[in-house]
Amino acid sequence: MMKRAFENKNITVATVCGGSLLLAMDGLLKDRHAVTNQIGMAALGALGAIPVNARVVEDGPRFVSGGGVTSGLDVALYLVERELGPQIANAVERLFEYERRGTVWHAEGIAPIDFKTSQKASKEEQPAVVP
Repeated sequence: MMKRAFENKNITVATVCGGSLLLAMDGLLKDRHAVTNQIGMAALGALGAIPVNARVVEDGPRFVSGGGVTSGLDVALYLVERELGPQIANAVERLFEYERRGTVWHAEGIAPIDFKTSQKASKEEQPAVVP
């Protein structure tokens, strides 16, 4: 059933917490960006998905995943805003007395520089100073 949902251009599949792991176990997230709870991130990658350390991840317009169980509200509010607009999403936030957290990560745009890796590489390239 989930495979058919992914194949249907009119359906958006959304998961929260361990739901991404279930989809990945069936091979449905191969080479797709996704998030799950922090405990399952390594398993998500081992199952062929591309783990992203974010609260909400959108890979294409038809797949959205949320990290831990509390990110379910963030996923729902993001989808409300995406489909119905920010005014409706804001009204739902007020109704729930909940304010969304974090930025929705999208599989697009310029990738950030990994300063830890680039600093290590630049130190290795510099000759050692001998006193």
